[in-house]
Amino acid sequence: MNEAPLASRLLGKKIGRWQVIEKRQRTEGDCSGFYSTCYTVKDNEGNLAFLKAYNYVYAFGSNAGSADTLKLMVENFTYERDLLSFCSDHRMRRVVTAIDSGEYKEKGEVIPVPYLVFEIAQGSLKTQKNVENPDMAWNLSTFHGAMVGLSQLHKAKIVHQDIKPSNILIFGENYSKISDLGSATQFDNPSNWMRIKHAGDLRYAPIELLYGYYSPDWDTRRYGADLFMMGGILSFILTNSNFLGLMLNKLPDNKQPNNFGGNFEEVKPHLVKAYSETLEEIETEIPAGIRKDLVNVLSELSHPIPEERGNRKKLFIIHRQYSLQRYISIIGRLAKYVMWTKL
Repeated sequence: MNEAPLASRLLGKKIGRWQVIEKRQRTEGDCSGFYSTCYTVKDNEGNLAFLKAYNYVYAFGSNAGSADTLKLMVENFTYERDLLSFCSDHRMRRVVTAIDSGEYKEKGEVIPVPYLVFEIAQGSLKTQKNVENPDMAWNLSTFHGAMVGLSQLHKAKIVHQDIKPSNILIFGENYSKISDLGSATQFDNPSNWMRIKHAGDLRYAPIELLYGYYSPDWDTRRYGADLFMMGGILSFILTNSNFLGLMLNKLPDNKQPNNFGGNFEEVKPHLVKAYSETLEEIETEIPAGIRKDLVNVLSELSHPIPEERGNRKKLFIIHRQYSLQRYISIIGRLAKYVMWTKL
């Protein structure tokens, strides 16, 4: 009988300064990618953390590319580890970075298990919102923190590419950070994912990608993608639904991505109509005192045409089109307002 790979058999092991005390059940966002297993670990002082173990053995599975696949997996792990270190060195406080990393190997094992260790979160935006039914002040503060984290990445020319509720982690009462850089890439230090049009979860992807449209402009394609996915976070906060899903539900069957045979130019009018109807639907869910500002932010983040996305008003020319600074200011102000007014 074949024994499970070492990465799946770490429960009870001592890995560096960490004792592995629990194997975590796989849930969306708990472990990124099929080739990893996650654990709760504890150090000698009793501090808990989250360990992500990568399984290189899968590189030699029946559908894999053997040595070439192993090389790619090693490169991807190294890139993510180094990118996390870069973010930590640059004091990106709203980005979840690794507190430890290394490789674990046992006698008789040919292939080591690389691992990353992270501070343990209270939960994700997805789990906490479903369990706690938080108020608008909590929601906006959480969204604000995630926006700050993404802005910290963007200022270093890093794009996330896999923003979804399960990748917004909550620490303490409502201190949020953006997490999981497994699909991220940096402009002047590209990852292997740059060869892929979109490395993240397609259920949250920018709608233009579902129609096979990829802008040749790096900012439009990459920053614009992150903005659309962040609009999905705001939609989830307001309605418990992703903006992409709401918009697709308003398209006729023959204009759905899997059924439409035309080009992106031909489907644009239909996307804009569905987008406008989605905004009108969400607008009814927002308290009157903050409705106008939130609808404006959501409309700019989630525009279905990437060239129209973001801040295009000449009044705010001081900010780049895909800059998040204006939105961070607006959401920060609204979060304070609803806290003071108990809205």
